[in-house]
Amino acid sequence: MADSAEEPGSRGKAGALDARAVFALLGNKTRWALLRILADGQARTASELAAVLKRDFDGVSKQLRLLRQGGLVVAFAGEDRRFLYFRIPAHYRQTPGVFDFGVCTVKMP
Repeated sequence: MADSAEEPGSRGKAGALDARAVFALLGNKTRWALLRILADGQARTASELAAVLKRDFDGVSKQLRLLRQGGLVVAFAGEDRRFLYFRIPAHYRQTPGVFDFGVCTVKMP
């Protein structure tokens, strides 16, 4: 599924992020780890991400919800509508290994 303004949770390219919220979101170890995993542009479910991080589903789901509310990730239903998939929108990932959130640019280690 391509990124678009109509994608649920998407703010589109014109949507402005709140700088304070972005920095607060980036300051959490679990959210940072989630962004590192999602940096490749692949959409993943909360269950997949929890397994990779070896964390409980509820905790990972909460952090994904916060990232989504902050506009750093988008979520969309899979083809069979049973699972919710998360990813970082392509317009934040124009350069491999770099996120440009508008209010800051983050180079992934």
